[in-house]
Amino acid sequence: MLLIRSISCLALAVVIGCAPSRGSRAPTPSAPSPRASEASEDARFVGTGLIGPDVPHWPMFRHDALRTGRNGVARTSPPALKWRFATRGEIWSSAAIGIDGTVYFGSLDRRVYAVAEDGKLRWVYETFGPIWSSPAIAGDGTLYAGSIDKNLYAIRDGLVKWSVSLGNCAFSSPLLTREGVVYIGSNDRHLHAIGHDGVVRFSAAMSGGISSSASLGTDGLVIVGTDARSLVAVRADGGIAWEYPTGGPVRASPAVGPDGTIYVGSDDGVLYAITKNGRLKWRASASSAIHSSPALGKDGAVFVGSEDAHLYAFNADGSLRWAFQASGAVNSSPALAADGTLYFGASDGTLYALDAGGRVTWSFKTEGGIEASPALGLNGEIVVGSRDGTMYTFR
Repeated sequence: MLLIRSISCLALAVVIGCAPSRGSRAPTPSAPSPRASEASEDARFVGTGLIGPDVPHWPMFRHDALRTGRNGVARTSPPALKWRFATRGEIWSSAAIGIDGTVYFGSLDRRVYAVAEDGKLRWVYETFGPIWSSPAIAGDGTLYAGSIDKNLYAIRDGLVKWSVSLGNCAFSSPLLTREGVVYIGSNDRHLHAIGHDGVVRFSAAMSGGISSSASLGTDGLVIVGTDARSLVAVRADGGIAWEYPTGGPVRASPAVGPDGTIYVGSDDGVLYAITKNGRLKWRASASSAIHSSPALGKDGAVFVGSEDAHLYAFNADGSLRWAFQASGAVNSSPALAADGTLYFGASDGTLYALDAGGRVTWSFKTEGGIEASPALGLNGEIVVGSRDGTMYTFR
């Protein structure tokens, strides 16, 4: 088996990892545990989307539809390992956390896992391919997960509700919107919009494959990066509103600020700040590719990692605030807590916590590289997967 050593090898993984379709037969799920029937439902959700502006848990990649990478929870004590859960494959998928504390994630062992807040398995669902992307949990308890087997799955209590063909591999993670539409990119060069009923609303054609996870702009446009060196804004009807060319493939996910500014990194080592109308506001450079997705501070700061082994903090005008050198490439996207603490992983297997000034306050070493991004739970949990095949939760 070919081992993929960095996110920059995703294009190669597309070639070798996307097996021909195995037909329309749905994979057979394992039986859910007794607790799995206790799906979380919350009045603040409609369909797949969020009503309130504040999301207390971490329901999707980068926390929310704007992909800010920030939640309102702050810790009151140093983290301690709460539990670890081992899978049969590397974990590149970042976790989603339900409002009941359940942790959802995928593994290269082809399975989607739901692990309760006490670390016990609630259910597992096996697809036909490795899972690189991050799942998203809706308020009605439905989990949406993409797989290398070319499908998007809607799963409830460990049983599939429906699946939709994406035409090719799914490295992109689902975006949940208030209108009940799920957006996900594919290497078939389309951004797919799928209703919570499994009906495809549209498939917007792009000039290249999509590894980036889409974001929702403040004006309702859906923003996504492509492997064809561009950032694209898509209207609700599937039409292209604008396209901004970058100097390299855009595999990171865009983060959207309160004024609509879009922040995204590229393989060219540049962090772009682009207005909601598709015009360049500023650009800042790292010395290597940026696969990490930015986290946005309330003061306008932008935090992002790079393969050059640095975590960068930029001011709202694009000037450098500070740079922290890790012990390995930082492809993991930082998660920002309410007290300004940043959590992120590095390719040497270290999970870091930095204070607002870029100083290490805590770290933990796993037995494999960390390419996944941490998620922050409702009660201050820090959840991150490692290439050692283990999902770790700290509290």
